[in-house]
Amino acid sequence: MRTFTSALLTAAAVLSVACVAQAADAPAKKAAAAHKLPDWKGVWNPHERNIFDPGAFTDPRNAGKTNAADMREYPPYNAVWEAKYVKLLEDNKKGIPTDPHANCLPGGMPRTIVIPYPHEWVVTPEVTYFLLEETSAVRRIFTDGRKHPAPGDAVPTFQGHSIGHWEGDTLVADTVGMMGEGSVVYDVTAAPHSDKVHTVERIRRISKTQMEDIMTIDDPVAFTKPWVIKRTYDLKPDWVIQEYVCEQNNRNPINSDGSTTTGVVKQ
Repeated sequence: MRTFTSALLTAAAVLSVACVAQAADAPAKKAAAAHKLPDWKGVWNPHERNIFDPGAFTDPRNAGKTNAADMREYPPYNAVWEAKYVKLLEDNKKGIPTDPHANCLPGGMPRTIVIPYPHEWVVTPEVTYFLLEETSAVRRIFTDGRKHPAPGDAVPTFQGHSIGHWEGDTLVADTVGMMGEGSVVYDVTAAPHSDKVHTVERIRRISKTQMEDIMTIDDPVAFTKPWVIKRTYDLKPDWVIQEYVCEQNNRNPINSDGSTTTGVVKQ
């Protein structure tokens, strides 16, 4: 009995030492993991102009147009959603407000990646933060192994719910749970998407001065097939992020009758 008890005490002592050593080693492992992560520090700004798919600028169907607001996207809409987009484009031409962003609503995902304001990336082992100057928006891409909320538990938000993992120096980000029609659009052309939109991004630094984001968008409600776009961002070493409070300096709000401070009245 005495030998058995002694063995138990010895085993407990060994286990205790092992636990203490493991706990003490945790910060070191965390630091080592962080050291392997890419360096994305700095202020970055969209390289392409304010339209979701940069290919729209060279699309022959937009020939002769130079302003993004006068162009249109060509997402793989089904017939119903193509008709919705055509109606919004017609309203744009009439001067009828179609962009919820004009009322100080956040751009939201996936529009967040194209908004022409600078942003910062903060990379940690558990989460990567996308800090956007516009509306001081914060996007979190969790890389701690968590899953998306169950469909019945998910409440749509402007930035949605993003989880990701690293493939070398590339962050693969998967986002669901975004706001849909009536609250957000893809860009200034008012191209709409549903609240079932799902994006997968491959984000990486391609040079000392440029980042790349290749996004695949799937919308089972609005699309006939996935839509793939590529965006790039330029490092701005001399820039700093400024405070942006739209509600404090909203120059063109939409009133209840559809009018704005620029004098446009909804027909």
